[in-house]
Formats: sequence, structure tokens, C-alpha cells
Amino acid sequence: MPELEWDDRSEGAGNIFTDVPVRRPRRQQEADWKRAIRLVARALGAVVFLAAGTVWTLRQVKPKFARPGEMLRLPPALITAQRPGTEGYVPGTNAATDAEISRVTHVLRKYTKDSVKARRIATAMVYEGGRKNISPTLLIGVLLTEDATLDTRARSSVGARGLMQIMPFHAGEWKKDCGPSADLYDIGVNVCHGVAILASYMKRSPNLERALLRYNGCVRGTNTPHCHTYSGKVLRYAEKAASQMLNFSISD
Repeated sequence: MPELEWDDRSEGAGNIFTDVPVRRPRRQQEADWKRAIRLVARALGAVVFLAAGTVWTLRQVKPKFARPGEMLRLPPALITAQRPGTEGYVPGTNAATDAEISRVTHVLRKYTKDSVKARRIATAMVYEGGRKNISPTLLIGVLLTEDATLDTRARSSVGARGLMQIMPFHAGEWKKDCGPSADLYDIGVNVCHGVAILASYMKRSPNLERALLRYNGCVRGTNTPHCHTYSGKVLRYAEKAASQMLNFSISD
């Protein structure tokens, strides 16, 4: 039975029948463990709210993935930066470029046993990504979302070709950057076209998510059900690649 304490009624002042002391249960102090649980729940709620706000912010701004050299000094994989393609390409030193290519190759080797092919793809991504100011981590995300088997001869049901699934009508569209060849099954040509297309959409889209959806051809989602999940898949692959590149050592 709870302990009782005396209290006075506030109603019926001046009435001898109602203006009398009454007893009510004494309020027990909250147990320490209950108080701890309540505080932890509040803290978790704040963390979830902050994370949701961060995701919303990233979807509203025009982000880019930090280049691996910069990424080694930055905790997050995404940063807000200048639009891709609006600044000139500054080639890195041979040692820095080779190290970057080795990191990308390390990631791609997890999806193919062909080390030569992995190196060729990595080289194209580092070079073309540098020219358009897009990090290889984001390009890896697009590449693996399109075809995680890295099949250079891949062809979709709608005719998209090669590693980055380029539609034939794009062939030869960027001759200044990609050269005269329109062979979309060639690794260098295919990656060059894919990067150019993505950079173009990133310039013209309000945020990265919309640019990725446009790359996938997801406008209304009528032709490809659930295509709205495309950007999320790309970013998950990209974040995984960023983590693998951070943990990579040239001696591996």
C-alpha cells in the first residue's frame, strides 16, 4: 500500500464539511534505472533527428564525393562543393595519380578476378573523373549499380551498352573529350561517355539525387518500376567504396 501524506483541499473554503484535510498517495521518486532509460531514449531521438536532417540537407544541395586524396582527411564521404566541370582539371603528380588508381583498383578487384580489366577501369575513372571534377568513389557507385559484374559487353533490354550502360544515341556526343570512337563497349570510351553524361546532369539538376535519377532515365518511373531507389543504391556503393579505399594500403 502506498505511503500517504496529508493535503488540504482548495475547494469549499469556509465550509466545515469540505474544508478538511485529506490524505493522498505520496509521489514516489522515479527509480534511477527508469530515469537513465528515459535520458538514453531522449539522446537517441536527438541523434535520429540530426541524422535525418543531415540526409535531407545532402539531398537539397549539390554535393560531390571528395576525391580519395582529400577524402583521407575528411570523415564524411560527401561534401558541398563547386559544381562539377566548372573548374579546370589539374593533373596530380604521377605518384598521387598512381596511388589513387591503385585504391580504385583495390575496390574493383572485389567484383572481378581480372586484375588487368580492373586496373583499366580504375585508370579511366580517375582520369575522366578528374577532368569533370567528379570523384571516382561516386563513379564506382554508378558503375556497380549498373552492373556489379563489370561486364564490358553488357547490354540491357533497352539497348544500353557497356560498363556504365550508355544508350547508343549518346555515342560520339562528346568527341572533344572522348575522341572520335563511338565504340561503347570499349572501356575508355564507355567510361568517358558515362562521366560526361553524369557531369551534365549534375550541372542541370537541383541536387545529386535528381542527377542520378536522370542518369538512370527515371523521370516518372512508369517504364522502370521502383527506379526511384537508384540514387540510394549508388550512394551506398559509393560509401562502401570510400571506406574500402580509406583502409587500403599500397602494400596490400
